[in-house]
Amino acid sequence: MKRDYEDAMRLVLPRRAYVVIRIDGRGFHTFTKHLERPYSRTLADALDRAAISLCGEMIGCRFAYGQSDEYSFLLTDFEKENAELWFDGNVQKIVSVSASLFTGYFNRAFAGEKIAAFDSRVLVISQRAEVEKYFLWRQLDASANSLNMLASAHYPHAELVGKSNTEKHELLFAKGVNWAKQTADFKRGRLVKRCADGNAWETDLSIPVFNRDTSYLDALIP
Repeated sequence: MKRDYEDAMRLVLPRRAYVVIRIDGRGFHTFTKHLERPYSRTLADALDRAAISLCGEMIGCRFAYGQSDEYSFLLTDFEKENAELWFDGNVQKIVSVSASLFTGYFNRAFAGEKIAAFDSRVLVISQRAEVEKYFLWRQLDASANSLNMLASAHYPHAELVGKSNTEKHELLFAKGVNWAKQTADFKRGRLVKRCADGNAWETDLSIPVFNRDTSYLDALIP
């Protein structure tokens, strides 16, 4: 049974590559319906705490970037000759365990009446430059999401349909609201990285724009 059925669907990640695990909230539009707008610090804190806990579980985790209802974790296995890959690269183990652990950690931190659920996916990226592009892509998505959330907090959905980002900024200015003056974590996301002593993890809420300060990611990606 194991050979013919269980192992038949066994997928293993290649060694000596960059691995990104992205975890997303399931049905979070409904889950967050009654939270404070445009930005729920309670929700963000619970996501950050779940990410910190999961970073501590993952072999080879370098850092994690979070925005909206998602977190992306970067794993590598090439810094040392005998470096291991989490679950030996078993994709089914990685996606199932990462999603279940993050779900458990989040629900414990959030302590809400509803139970949140998260899914997980794995990406293999061969080139370092492409890893930088990936995290810039997620940060650009964070900025777009934050603008949409800010605009939605001041205007009904019908008034925002079909509006460009420039038009949304103009609508906000009309109400005396400036997206640029919002907090950095709301506009650009958060990042979980190792503390200076290398033994624990911490959250950076003041990360820069990745393609403006390229040294930030350059110091984190091996």
